[in-house]
Amino acid sequence: MPACTIRIAEPKDIDSLAELHVAIWRDTYRELAPPEAFNALDVPRRKSFWQDKFAHPATGQGIFIAEVEGKLAGFSLASASSNPEFGEMAEIKFLYVSPAFKRQGIGKLLIAKAATHLAGEGFKSAGLGVVEGNDPAIGFYRALGGLESGRYTDAGPLWRSPNIIYAWPDVTVLSALNS
Repeated sequence: MPACTIRIAEPKDIDSLAELHVAIWRDTYRELAPPEAFNALDVPRRKSFWQDKFAHPATGQGIFIAEVEGKLAGFSLASASSNPEFGEMAEIKFLYVSPAFKRQGIGKLLIAKAATHLAGEGFKSAGLGVVEGNDPAIGFYRALGGLESGRYTDAGPLWRSPNIIYAWPDVTVLSALNS
């Protein structure tokens, strides 16, 4: 694999993040999401989302970008959780890798960077929600030691998807993946 660089995202990355977010989301959920959600999620909608994340960061927020040879290969977003199902855990809200760069260790690098950031923000544990039926992601999180710790229905606004929570009671376990 060519060298992968993980860096902190900046507002100048909003357009690229929005485009990649939509492309990966559509690839990942094409068989899972209802057609109305699939069709409604577009680049302008995601651009607005990312603009808001930069303008109004959540507590402990970190946004990270993976680049390979100057190309955006993936991203992660982590912060305090707004979902009551997560309790005191921080939440890795997004961990997406472009299909062109999957199975090259980029997801592992991104989750480790997010976990290191969360530990630095004082969080002891972290979790994430994965849509039921997203078997590749479920396998990945289990392989990284994620423990199924609950379920919830995403509040939307486009799709009230059923989700499984995978948790790491000690966030530093994920941070160690970086070494």
